[in-house]
Amino acid sequence: MNRTLTYRLTEKDIPESGTVRASVILSKCMHLSRHEISRLKFDGEILLNGRRIRVAEQLQAGDELTVVFPEEKQKPVPATEAEPDILLEEEDFVIVNKPAGIPVHPVHGHLDDSLGTILTAHYGRQGKNFVIRPVGRLDMNVSGAMLYAGNQPAAARLSAQRKHGELTKQYIALAEGIFEEKEGVIRLPLRKAEGKRQREVSDDGKEALTRYSVFRELVLDGIVYSCLSVTIETGRTHQIRAHLSAAGHPLLGDEMYRGNTKLIRRPALHCFRISLLSPFTLEPLHAEAPLCEDMQRLIDEGQPYKG
Repeated sequence: MNRTLTYRLTEKDIPESGTVRASVILSKCMHLSRHEISRLKFDGEILLNGRRIRVAEQLQAGDELTVVFPEEKQKPVPATEAEPDILLEEEDFVIVNKPAGIPVHPVHGHLDDSLGTILTAHYGRQGKNFVIRPVGRLDMNVSGAMLYAGNQPAAARLSAQRKHGELTKQYIALAEGIFEEKEGVIRLPLRKAEGKRQREVSDDGKEALTRYSVFRELVLDGIVYSCLSVTIETGRTHQIRAHLSAAGHPLLGDEMYRGNTKLIRRPALHCFRISLLSPFTLEPLHAEAPLCEDMQRLIDEGQPYKG
């Protein structure tokens, strides 16, 4: 979907000379990056009071500067009648409740049932072009809130928020055993295990930091587990799964990381909440995804662990 931004100049935007270059307004007032301005020059539109201009054009108070970011055409995707469970939707992004068992974008074996495909078909039925731009990711068998950008400039801003800690995610996890420390930080570097899909702790891995807090301790069918609230300060692949396993508390159901699969057959991990700033207005926003049925059942049916 094309994205249009408009800015009307006021007296405070104009220096004593009485005029100002369009490039200055694009950068300082509209907060566009050099890369975005360069892209607009060649692929988009820069309009002054409705007519196309160059970035060297001189502007004055009262002028209206408009930029139009073009959107590439989404590649055709298989038709699907499935509807996404949308938690929060704005022009620049959408947050969706992802079920466990589907990937965030099309991959081999899941070309017609990925969440990205479902969104593309959903917006296509409305006559809208939607390019799949996930911001971050959730593993296929992990459930919960998933964020997609609605256009390229929004994707760049949301990715920057993620890098600077302004876009955060809160997870709920069910992990084996009882934690000695009820709140803590796991700081262990991670790398891809050679010849395998999983990640492993290694001194030459990438820095990874996971914070957790235990809010309940339960037992069911002889299996003891802890209910955790988890946040991450780095976004490494399988970070929560690998960290909890390395700490001796693998996720229930996480066979890849040696988790017990008796109570649940997929990693017991759910992205409960996403908090972010609206990409252009910077309004603080958040969306919450209700805990999925399989994990909620283990919380409801589990009995308090008494040690």
